[in-house]
Amino acid sequence: MRRTLYCFLLILACGLTQAQDYQLAKPLVQVEGGSFFEKSTTVSCEFRLEGANIHYTLDGTEPNTSSKKYSKPIRIKKSAMLKVRAFKEGFQPSETITYQLFKLKGSPVSVKLSPAPKAPYNAEAGKTLHDKKSGSFNFRDGNWVGYNKGPITVDIDLGKAMSRKEIVLSSLTSPGSWIMHPDKVEARYSKDGKDFTSQFWTSKIQRVKEGDAAEKRYYRFTMDGNYRYVRITVHPMAKLPGWHPGKGQPGWVFIDEILIQE
Repeated sequence: MRRTLYCFLLILACGLTQAQDYQLAKPLVQVEGGSFFEKSTTVSCEFRLEGANIHYTLDGTEPNTSSKKYSKPIRIKKSAMLKVRAFKEGFQPSETITYQLFKLKGSPVSVKLSPAPKAPYNAEAGKTLHDKKSGSFNFRDGNWVGYNKGPITVDIDLGKAMSRKEIVLSSLTSPGSWIMHPDKVEARYSKDGKDFTSQFWTSKIQRVKEGDAAEKRYYRFTMDGNYRYVRITVHPMAKLPGWHPGKGQPGWVFIDEILIQE
């Protein structure tokens, strides 16, 4: 009897240990209409494993079992950083899925690019950057503008003077396709479109590491003053890093939208 009980407990312990060694797969997350929306968007999540739960946050913090539990599609009405993770007792939680969701607060009157992008990655040139369409992870989908030489000047007319607005430049990184973060992204502002501030604001660049997956990246600038015009200058990566198969060659930069946020 004691031997039977011992064997049972040993098998149970081994089973628990093996379960704890396994990490849950990522849940399936679908965002209605992509990353940009005008009034609201809906997020649906799915994870088919009995006893598993999905937890999420909307403020950029890492989800845990105390975070809000997913039970039905989530209606999003304002800009948010959505993070989603699957949990099940006895297993390691899944990796976190992150979606940056933007409620469009307005759209530039015009966006001009210099130099002009060249085929096949020219899409509709400057119009592509304020058409309210989010590019997919397929950089050939017609919603991206691509460059591998710079600097690239993005001249933005907001239509009227604005203050304390955040200007966001949406981009793609996909190391396997030679699409990388730029070396530098900076912004200047103007009231008349001729005289721009001598001081420039530089966005923080998160460096791509070997093994990183494709992702969307957003470069942000907050206007400290009352301005109508914004000039963003993008410097593509001059040389791909030593770990990359194309090391020493110039990297590509792909951008797809200018967003206005409060």
